Amino acid sequence: MHTHASRPHARRTALLRRAALFDFPASTDLSPGTEAARHHTIQWLSRFGVFEDRASVAEYDALRFDVLAGLFYPRASGAELDLGNDLVGWYFVFDDQFDGELGCRPEAVARLVAAVVRITEEDEEHGRAGSGDGPLLESFRDLWRRINSGRPRVWRDRFRHHWLEYLHSYHREALERTGTLPRAGGEDGTGGEAGAPRSVEAVLALRRHSIGVQPCLDLNEPFGGYTLPPALHGGFPLARMREATDDVVVFTNDIASLDKELAVGDVHNSVIVQWERAGGELEDAVRHIADLANARYRWFEETAARLPALLTEAGADPDTHHAVARYVDGMRYVMTGNLGWSLRTARYDERGTEAVSGGRQRPWAQLTGAQEPVRAGRGAALPPLSGGSRPR
Repeated sequence: MHTHASRPHARRTALLRRAALFDFPASTDLSPGTEAARHHTIQWLSRFGVFEDRASVAEYDALRFDVLAGLFYPRASGAELDLGNDLVGWYFVFDDQFDGELGCRPEAVARLVAAVVRITEEDEEHGRAGSGDGPLLESFRDLWRRINSGRPRVWRDRFRHHWLEYLHSYHREALERTGTLPRAGGEDGTGGEAGAPRSVEAVLALRRHSIGVQPCLDLNEPFGGYTLPPALHGGFPLARMREATDDVVVFTNDIASLDKELAVGDVHNSVIVQWERAGGELEDAVRHIADLANARYRWFEETAARLPALLTEAGADPDTHHAVARYVDGMRYVMTGNLGWSLRTARYDERGTEAVSGGRQRPWAQLTGAQEPVRAGRGAALPPLSGGSRPR
């Protein structure tokens, strides 16, 4: 494995230089309800005991996941944006559970994933409220019920399918980290000796699920007051446009989080895989991945421009035209909003890299009981945050 060290004062410069390689914009179109959602989600997670103390809250708040939600859903506000921000916040709390020992224990990961999946199977009216499952699962149970309440069956089935793809990707990643994933050799990079470099496409096939974009896109439908028919949602070109959205977000995230993932030794990053396979300089791999992201985004916009004519040829009514336009906007917001947030969050700057270097984990990364018992003190009410500035 190559090693790469960068001094803290150089990391911000490297991030900005790499981000300049993207041809698509970094959104600044933020929902006016973002600040309220910021406070709501911190109080919501605190109520379930996710944070141990005020220092943990401050560390979480510096990451400004509410800004990501506000850029994802710039036309949402109030309870809808609160819900979207709860989803985004839970995503990252869940993801941080796997940065340490747990991420290298496939059996433990499988048990955790199974526990989350069981919650998606509970009866909405008679689930196991207050069952003492701990902060991570109890907060997810509450989130799952609120998101699905009153939604059409076709939407709930689609949303659950995307969630299952997301959850099971963590088990596959753990298998890959430990070299226990069966592989059949081949030129496409998906097989061969355990631990051998894979292809970008092979990593991308997994990251399209683990990035968690699809459930975020799903929320555009209830927030916009429409439900796409299965044939339209799952057919061409919307299905391929969603995949392009996945890819752009993955590539953007892999470039933005590169220093952080080099610090923790995680190889589920397309830049790192490209670097391993092609050799040369790290920045050559960065440019290659940025080029792939730009190509996906150009294809997306070219296809979006053709969509109205395609819908007219198919006999779509005005309501369908409007719903599809809203849905396409939602995909665009996710791609440009992810880049905009990546340049503002402390997750990928020197603070974020140092926070997970040298074996350190986030304070909320011990919620599963798989690494250590949940410490006493979680679950106490925390006072609201005072107003604060977003990370520079």
